[in-house]
Amino acid sequence: MKNPDVQKSFIEKLATVRTLLASRLSPEEMRHLSEIIGKLAHYHYHRKDAMLLGIEKDVYAVLLEHGYNPFTVYRWLLLERLPEDVRFQLCQRRLSQKNAVSEAFQRRHEGFNELSQSVREYGLSLVARM
Repeated sequence: MKNPDVQKSFIEKLATVRTLLASRLSPEEMRHLSEIIGKLAHYHYHRKDAMLLGIEKDVYAVLLEHGYNPFTVYRWLLLERLPEDVRFQLCQRRLSQKNAVSEAFQRRHEGFNELSQSVREYGLSLVARM
């Protein structure tokens, strides 16, 4: 296992990948980086299902040339979207990446459950008044 002082966080590694790709991609393409990397991530393990052309092929070659797994880079991009407090717990190593994504998913969908419950109660009260 690597020494924790030497090991970089995923934020630092993602910043390195972004600077590497920024020199090769236009600003328009950098805005769609997560979609490009997402396609590359799935292509990396299921090569028979897709074909890479143009920019995607170049990005894939650059990532492999510098020793980055496209699926790992895609996970870093997904972890970047997490809420700030969950990301802080992840950086402090209180949560694993898998648990952090699960926590963010639960938070994102808990509002829908409360909303559906209140709509249900309102509908039942309307029916009861009839």
